Amino acid sequence: MDRKTHQKEIEHLVRLSDTARDSLTLGVESMKRELDVPTRVRSSLKAHPARWMLGAMAAGLTASRVFRSKSAPEVKKKRGLPLTLLGLTLTAVRPFAKVWLADQVRNYLSAQLVPSVSKRSNSQSSTLPF
Repeated sequence: MDRKTHQKEIEHLVRLSDTARDSLTLGVESMKRELDVPTRVRSSLKAHPARWMLGAMAAGLTASRVFRSKSAPEVKKKRGLPLTLLGLTLTAVRPFAKVWLADQVRNYLSAQLVPSVSKRSNSQSSTLPF
């Protein structure tokens, strides 16, 4: 083989390997960018904040609809007329019963405390020089 031809072929292979190396470097850099999810999300948030907000609201609404517990409708027990009248009567009497009970407790406590107070006042009045 001729030396010049051999040299040209080597130069061609070197240029070809440089081109392949450059394309591989670009491919690796683009792959790194594609696989760097946090950076991509941050840049997307900065570029399209309204879309992200609407998407978050839609996802929240959908999740609340999907995971909502569906309770059985309450069956209201029907009471007869006597029980209804008894309930109304007890509701109306309750304030009067509270006042009556408070008066009874006050009278009981005052009856318990008055004799001991009057005994003390009698014993103190006899020792006073007035």
